[in-house]
Amino acid sequence: MPATTPRSGRRRRRTQQERVEESSKRLLIAASELIAEQGFERTTAAEIGERAGYSRNMVRDRYGSKEALVEALLRLEFEPRVDPPDRSGLTGLQRVLDQVDHLEALAREEQTLVRSFFVLTFETAGPIPSLRPWFAEWIARYEARMKDSLRAGVGDGSIRRGLDEDMEVKLFTSHGLGLAFRWTLDWDGFDYAGEVRAWRRWLERRYSTQEST
Repeated sequence: MPATTPRSGRRRRRTQQERVEESSKRLLIAASELIAEQGFERTTAAEIGERAGYSRNMVRDRYGSKEALVEALLRLEFEPRVDPPDRSGLTGLQRVLDQVDHLEALAREEQTLVRSFFVLTFETAGPIPSLRPWFAEWIARYEARMKDSLRAGVGDGSIRRGLDEDMEVKLFTSHGLGLAFRWTLDWDGFDYAGEVRAWRRWLERRYSTQEST
């Protein structure tokens, strides 16, 4: 609800900083929506400004370019949310599965955000090479997390011994990106959530030291 003064009940006038924060948030949301719908290359800075409810020049006035806005989108919206939060008390196997569970939940609850993230992931190889360092760092961080989880699982007995950790990490990343790419090719026809759940079951069978019942 809008802030009001205690006596008059009038709406408090927002500060310049509050207006800037709101407009920046609306621009980021608009960019995410348009990228999910039609991709980065086909989305113009003018469209983003208009979708957010501002002028066609708003993106360039605020960020300087469409690319700079998308870099802000990666830092402020994607980076804090695409990785699962650190949770204490999990076994190594549970940490592996938590990465998959988080991805499935995010795709179900924030579908536009995840779609735009996947579209940007694959367009990075083409029209937006400036984002490659961010994605390379993110993949490296994600793989390091996976490797740490595998080692912890072997140590705590939840993951079987004898696995080639480096190969398992590569398979994990490749399969995850493969499912994402399949979804970008057919948003409505490919059951992404179902495939992710099937992948989770396969990982649990592959890694668990417990016999399936």
